[in-house]
Amino acid sequence: MNIMSIFMGTVYIGVFYILLHAWIQHKHKTVMYTHKGVNLSKVIVHIDLKGSPPKLEYLTSLLPLLKDVGANGLLMEYEDMFPYKGDIVNLSSKYCYKEHELKDFIKIAWKSGLEIIPLIQTFGHMEHALKLQEFKHLREIPIYPDSICPSKPESMDLVKNMLQQVIQFHTSVIPLNHLHIGCDEVYHINKCAQCRSRRAKEIFRDIYMSHLVSVTDIVKLYSPNVTVLFWDDMLRGIDSKYWNTVKSMSDVEPVCWDYSTRLHVSHRNLYNYHKKFNNIWIASAYKGAEGVTATLPDLYSRFMNHLEWLRFIFDYKFGGERKPYSFKGIILTGWSRYSHMEPLCELLPASIPSLVMNLLLVKHFQKETIDDVYSLKPAEVFRRYVRDDFKKYFNCEYAEFKEFDSHACKYRESKLYGDLEYFVYQNDDIINNINDNKKGLHSIAYYNKIDHINMNSIKPNIIWLNQSLQDFITTETKISKSMLEYHNAFVVVEYVHYKFYNEKKRVKSLLKILKDYYKIHTWHRKSYKYLLN
Repeated sequence: MNIMSIFMGTVYIGVFYILLHAWIQHKHKTVMYTHKGVNLSKVIVHIDLKGSPPKLEYLTSLLPLLKDVGANGLLMEYEDMFPYKGDIVNLSSKYCYKEHELKDFIKIAWKSGLEIIPLIQTFGHMEHALKLQEFKHLREIPIYPDSICPSKPESMDLVKNMLQQVIQFHTSVIPLNHLHIGCDEVYHINKCAQCRSRRAKEIFRDIYMSHLVSVTDIVKLYSPNVTVLFWDDMLRGIDSKYWNTVKSMSDVEPVCWDYSTRLHVSHRNLYNYHKKFNNIWIASAYKGAEGVTATLPDLYSRFMNHLEWLRFIFDYKFGGERKPYSFKGIILTGWSRYSHMEPLCELLPASIPSLVMNLLLVKHFQKETIDDVYSLKPAEVFRRYVRDDFKKYFNCEYAEFKEFDSHACKYRESKLYGDLEYFVYQNDDIINNINDNKKGLHSIAYYNKIDHINMNSIKPNIIWLNQSLQDFITTETKISKSMLEYHNAFVVVEYVHYKFYNEKKRVKSLLKILKDYYKIHTWHRKSYKYLLN
């Protein structure tokens, strides 16, 4: 009996360990599956051409680098840089790309393994068209040239003409698989009398969805196999009851964008998209997300934005589904202007370090990842998975998280990057010194009106202002020369004038006041008539 008990006990223990081993193996496989890299089939770099096109030879020179660090497509936001013809020729800037040059670039990009996706605005951000006399009657609100009225037949004629020309232009060169129709930030919907006269139930979301369908139909008319992309922001916050009334759209795919360092992405919105669209894309930003006055991308913020997105979609599951969802692609946006009417922000050549850094991060996340991607600190993620390749591509002596020293690296755009860094330093220095109470420069313009400036401060301030102005002009010249390698003169003139205008004017104004005041040797009694007027 004892022998039998011992035997049975041994059997039970053996079975237990076999089952335990099997469970551990299963758990290990589950963990390995869970920690597999993100499945992004499309890694697209956005090239924003609004009024500031880089030279095509420069864009062509970037193609091997972009391909090598993981990109497989370009989103070309043409706006006024596309060579339109016929009735809409005036949509094109006088400096738009020449037809044959653009076709050559598209061919080379395609042969390099990069898909070309045109982006044509068709609802909001239509300033380049609606600012013109011949199209101003198509505005939703007469004084705002950004949003087109979807209720006017002529509006759809304009959209149709634009799409037809762009589609036929591309398909004459390469296959066209995707086309982006914009449709973001439509600030004015259902405002004009014609829109409000539509059926009572057609509030802004109905009008928006109707326009989305109409534009998609136009695209499919000229290129039946194309998948249409659009920015998702106008659909956010729509309740699930409304989505239940919307038909599924197999040839349309939303791009969910968020450029912040802490995402504000709604799972409910994504779930609604998941039910109605075959695929969902995400969009980050490698430049153009730090405000209209930004000169260089904030590398920390841009890295954190991409890391947050990659962590977010890593092993992402919708409620009730066991299999992780595969987002179709990521678009790394690089805005050159916030809108057609606004000034230039970060230049593309100055943003290449940010772009490459984040493409390398995406490339790593596409591989199998064993480490806990949520617990590693951002600096450690950069050190382990990005730093060595980043140093190699930019020929850097060193590279640290949150820091980028262009002088420690040797690459094509480093001269321009360094000049822009110095501009930022100079500009801040002038502002800080003028506002410094010890110098008293901030009060000169005011006290000059009542004939009272401390004579002892005039000479040293004149010397400082003169030197600052000359140094500033020298930097302006350097940046102009550096930019001409990448941009045509009209872009350079606009950019440097915008960047240098305010502080140059301020310094010159203070210099004139001080030099004129220096000639005064006697003063009247104090008079406050100026204050009383």
